[in-house]
Amino acid sequence: MKLSVIVPVYNERENIPPFYERTRKVLEAIPALESWQIVFVNDGSQDNSLERILKIRAQDPRVKVVTLSRNFGYHAVLVAGLTLTESDLYAIIDVDGEDPPELFTSFYQAIQAHAQVVYGIRSQRDEPRWITSFRALFYHINNRIADSPTVLWMAEFGMITKEVRNAILAPRTTYPFLRAELAYVGFRRVGIPYQRSKRMHGESHYRFGSMTRFAVAAFLASSTFPLRMVLYLAAGFGLALPIVTWLRKLSMGQAAAAAGLFMYYFLLLTVPMIALYLARTYKNGVARPVFIVDEGQTHLS
Repeated sequence: MKLSVIVPVYNERENIPPFYERTRKVLEAIPALESWQIVFVNDGSQDNSLERILKIRAQDPRVKVVTLSRNFGYHAVLVAGLTLTESDLYAIIDVDGEDPPELFTSFYQAIQAHAQVVYGIRSQRDEPRWITSFRALFYHINNRIADSPTVLWMAEFGMITKEVRNAILAPRTTYPFLRAELAYVGFRRVGIPYQRSKRMHGESHYRFGSMTRFAVAAFLASSTFPLRMVLYLAAGFGLALPIVTWLRKLSMGQAAAAAGLFMYYFLLLTVPMIALYLARTYKNGVARPVFIVDEGQTHLS
């Protein structure tokens, strides 16, 4: 079986060499693995990350590189790597060393035991308590409002079969969110807990603002509950207004003022939600490519 390891890269020059050495040793130690390749997907890095990758590739042809024409974002990078490579198995891992490539051995063993999706469950993370609380709240809410079953604590660190890869790439959305797609397609899943390490070098690109955007993207990708909530709010306000008018014995003028106030808050809550879904629908209609490859800086052969 052939394995392709998809590795997103954005300004990670210091992490690339140690990551490669560590991952190479792990992959070479898996006896049943016939062949493998490490596919670095360069997401428009502004440092010399590409040069570091090409230097390693000159010594090891099993190292491949896909360079995008600009920075398209994390999930677009994953889609690019999965789309442009042909393998029997696919693994996804970040280059910063927080997720251990040593877990690939356990992933591969689970695949041999007939799992089709194997993923790491990030436990005992070394991070501020407020971030842990924020993450737990995100998973709880997303699990409650999702249209289809979700997989709690799933991360973009795992291994999948080609059948799963084809299924998650099928939707062709311009807003890819692989975690939601993996949960939707199902298949036989195995989660393996592990303790996440600290980043090897540099600072994380994933800060609170990025976390918030990630959470919003997750909600929009996996749930239409915010749209249904428009109906619930309309029904609630419609019932509340006559009750308040009767209980408070409001005059016609006061009732009209109360109705205006109800309408103001109704629009304040619902119009932004509708606008978000409408924007996504518009962009899906325009159907711009999720990523664009810089062919001159891409080496897959």
